[in-house]
Amino acid sequence: MIIFDKVHKQFGLQTILSAASFTVNPGEQVGIVGPNGAGKSTIFRLITGEEDCDKGDVIVPGDQRIGYLKQQLPSNEEEGDLLEFVISGCRDLLEMETELHDLQERMTADSSPEFLKRIGDIQHEFEHRDGYNLVPKAEASLSGLGFAVERFHEPMSSFSGGWQMRAQLARVLLSQPDVLLLDEPSNYLDLPAVEWLQRYLAHFAGTLLLISHDRHLLRTLCKDILDLRRGEVTRFAGGFDRYVVQRKERIEQQEARWKTLHKQREDMESFIRRFRAQATKAAQVQSRIKMLEKMEPLPELQKEDTRVLLRLPDPPPCGHELVRAENLGHHYPDGPWLFRGVNLSVEKGDRLALVGYNGMGKTTLLKLLADQLNPAEGRRLPGHQLVTGYQSQEFAETLPLEHTVFRVVKDAAPGQTTDQGVRTLLGSFGFQGEFCDKAVKVLSGGEKIRLAFARIFINPPNLLLLDEPTTHLDLNGREALEQAIRHYTGTVCLVSHDISFVRNTANGIISVGPEGVRRWLGGYDDFLSQSGGDLAIDGKAPEASASPENAKSKPDGKKRKETQKNIRKLESKLAQLEKEIASLEAQQAASLKDLADGAVSNFKTHQQHLATLAGDIQHHTREWIALGEEIETLQAELEETEAPVRISAR
Repeated sequence: MIIFDKVHKQFGLQTILSAASFTVNPGEQVGIVGPNGAGKSTIFRLITGEEDCDKGDVIVPGDQRIGYLKQQLPSNEEEGDLLEFVISGCRDLLEMETELHDLQERMTADSSPEFLKRIGDIQHEFEHRDGYNLVPKAEASLSGLGFAVERFHEPMSSFSGGWQMRAQLARVLLSQPDVLLLDEPSNYLDLPAVEWLQRYLAHFAGTLLLISHDRHLLRTLCKDILDLRRGEVTRFAGGFDRYVVQRKERIEQQEARWKTLHKQREDMESFIRRFRAQATKAAQVQSRIKMLEKMEPLPELQKEDTRVLLRLPDPPPCGHELVRAENLGHHYPDGPWLFRGVNLSVEKGDRLALVGYNGMGKTTLLKLLADQLNPAEGRRLPGHQLVTGYQSQEFAETLPLEHTVFRVVKDAAPGQTTDQGVRTLLGSFGFQGEFCDKAVKVLSGGEKIRLAFARIFINPPNLLLLDEPTTHLDLNGREALEQAIRHYTGTVCLVSHDISFVRNTANGIISVGPEGVRRWLGGYDDFLSQSGGDLAIDGKAPEASASPENAKSKPDGKKRKETQKNIRKLESKLAQLEKEIASLEAQQAASLKDLADGAVSNFKTHQQHLATLAGDIQHHTREWIALGEEIETLQAELEETEAPVRISAR
């Protein structure tokens, strides 16, 4: 159990936590959300002991093994090869294995019962922790996160920072901690790796605390949300979608209460001003003055920032086909071919997402389409009146830090653009009045991305190419950008690791993998259905076929009905188990609260009751997982026999 009891933490003049109190019970999966800079990572550092609170208490059981993935890789973590680095995170298992070998070598000299019992105890614990499968599990984690098998024994220093962060993630997951702290784990992942991580964490049996702006991970993994704003931590039960609804309702209630109090105060002040000089009203005036003095002060109105951060101007006219790739291929000096023979057309109204593992060439293909890079072979053919707007991953680093917001956009504007025209455009991107004179270096990540879009749209494009546009955005910023792209009447090609963002914006998918570049009709879910999930796992595109002999036959109606009946039965059992687990968890929470409040008369009996509850929850959870997997297997069989015919879009 992790307890924050009236915790106060301040850095300089900024209050990060103000009398924050919350509890995370064993086995809970909790998401931590809030604006950038609110102090979410500080909560993790307080849990691990890297930071101390100014007031209050942070209580973490000393026997809990904590796994912590930070946003930055420690500078001293680059020694050894990749596989050694990942396995080295299981230091206790490695020490146990060494001790076991030493003891086994001494068995010939000492066969006493105590000695043999010591060996048996260590071996039992080693087997219980699955120590004999340490290397295969490490290799499986690395493969799931996109590492090629032939690179497992390359030195860590040979990998880029993003791939080193993936290795750090694999290391933390392999250690099987009791408490797992993940700080923006999807920042350096591509879509297939995010999908793999989600599946892995869905079966994690320990306590999970997840800091993330990735709505897909929050929605599918977290049953409770901790919202951190202005130093206050508010807990919302029921998952991410319920959190969104509850938070909106709470803000509306706060606004209604503020308006009521404000109206009461105004009415009293108006009465006092109007009748202060009339003797006949003196008693009423004095009464209202006293009431006004006793009234609680108006609370700070914490209005949600519902302003649309991005309003993309309409694109200029263009032809039906904006850009075409003919036999396109590229490689970098002394490097292998990323892809060859790419034939691709981007048409008016397309919103295409490029998906695949990092290093397969998504960014390169985007640059070729944007004419930011010359192809090694083949050609790029622009369409009629094509105007491109390209935003790279490094847009924040390419903005001149000493320039003002106004100057950045003015320098990118066509010659005939007036200063008023620049300020009008900046206003549509949320930069108004004195904000236009701010230096770039003081802007937040979200403000920088808005500025980058304003710089693009001072000369409106009809083809917008975006490389990881959500990286510096919090939840509100991502939703605003998502909404802007959905309503944009131009054409978009984008690369993003945010599954929800891709799912809600793209109407077509371009997969980039070892088997080449291929376009898929429909959105992200259609792509997963058509590809059979293969590309989400290993980046390989199955051969396309439109011939009826390649389509699998449907099962007979009787067998199909029987399968559907079995699924319904299992789903009924699953629902009943969920109710039983919820009831047990509620009893556990109440018992833990009694323990924390000191309302326990018999400590030993109470601990036995808690142990029984924990065992029952664990047993029911395992049964719940097994039922879920059985349902997924049956559903997959039905979907497989009804898989749509795949037609190549090349």
